[in-house]
Amino acid sequence: MEIYNNHYIKNLNKSYDKVSNNFFLKDDFIENDLKNSINLFTDESLNKKKPRPKRLNVYALLSGISFDCALKEKLFKIQNTIRKIIPSNLAYFVDPDNLGLEHCVFKWPDEKWDIYKENSIKKLIDLYNFKTFNLEIIGIQIHSDGCIIAKGYDPSLEMTQIRNFFKKNLNFLPIKQSEWSHIPLGRILEPIGKEKYKILKGFVKANNKKIISSYKIENYKFVYEKRWYMEEKKIIKSIKV
Repeated sequence: MEIYNNHYIKNLNKSYDKVSNNFFLKDDFIENDLKNSINLFTDESLNKKKPRPKRLNVYALLSGISFDCALKEKLFKIQNTIRKIIPSNLAYFVDPDNLGLEHCVFKWPDEKWDIYKENSIKKLIDLYNFKTFNLEIIGIQIHSDGCIIAKGYDPSLEMTQIRNFFKKNLNFLPIKQSEWSHIPLGRILEPIGKEKYKILKGFVKANNKKIISSYKIENYKFVYEKRWYMEEKKIIKSIKV
């Protein structure tokens, strides 16, 4: 596809592959690898086999939450197919209404926060000239830690411009920032056995470069996330381009 001829997109695809390749080298998930995923959920909910994300305090700029019905339906279909492959295994799938595209994070759970920082971000949001752009959603992947994502690509580089703007103008922006354009779909939280893992690898391989959507991003939200995967949140500021 033409999209893969773009230098930025090629580098992004290499980054996606670097993280996902380990998934294909294994015969099953390993408990030690899954710890990063398991730690996102409450112990009580895991014991009950009904994973619920932990409470937290994160501030971020996102699009989505929620996307339109057509895209939510396409992503739900992917989630549901994976769910059918591992019907009895412990896993968490993001509610379609909570699916989002992360532009940048202003505060991670272990960092300090105050009203000055919030007001500074709101002022910068008012100053920035947000634009619409097409997010090319092409393929899915699963990581060895159980993370499931839809791979996004931004040939316009608008997401890069947004991230660079806040990096330049916020002296408290966390160093830890994603350079991807992905949509998190869920987490697998336990080994599933070699047979199911083989089927899962086949599904991922068949859909690794499948065109899911060319989705127009025209909404941005400054969000206070109170529970992982947007299960509890407050939208502080919303921008419609």
